[in-house]
Amino acid sequence: MRLTRWLPGALILAALAIMLPVGAAAAPARPGAPPACRASLETWFAPEGNGFAGGATYVVEFSNIGTTTCTVRGYPTVKQLENGTQAGLKATDIGPAPATVTLKQGQTAHVALTIHAPASCTPVPTNQLRVQPPGNTSARVFSLVAFGACRHMSTMDVDAINPGVGIPFFTIH
Repeated sequence: MRLTRWLPGALILAALAIMLPVGAAAAPARPGAPPACRASLETWFAPEGNGFAGGATYVVEFSNIGTTTCTVRGYPTVKQLENGTQAGLKATDIGPAPATVTLKQGQTAHVALTIHAPASCTPVPTNQLRVQPPGNTSARVFSLVAFGACRHMSTMDVDAINPGVGIPFFTIH
């Protein structure tokens, strides 16, 4: 008798538990939500990092140079290069889960990029940094002579896109 009293409620809860993750993953974008930034994002990099024993932290900026509001979410793909050839593995994504950042025309978002001096390998030289914004297929290459890279491991960490500028008083205007 107790089983028949609890069974309908348990079945409903089980059905909801199964449907919630599926519904959350398949949820469509809000009607009227701004589109993804994609080609309207301009990437900026200042090669003056905040050095510390064993590495340096840099700020990478992403500005909306388009004519309409757009959104960006996730982690950029960052790679160290030597004369255009990748050296080592791409930056490791760190920090809290990414949130969607809405950028009006002219607004900027940023990430923090930390490059660690290789300690467990013989570093290969690097002289460039390749940055591909989240959700984009194109990338920009910047000059950067840093600490070198390890061939089979990452020596960089990057956080998810954050709203606002990372370099004080910086803006594209």
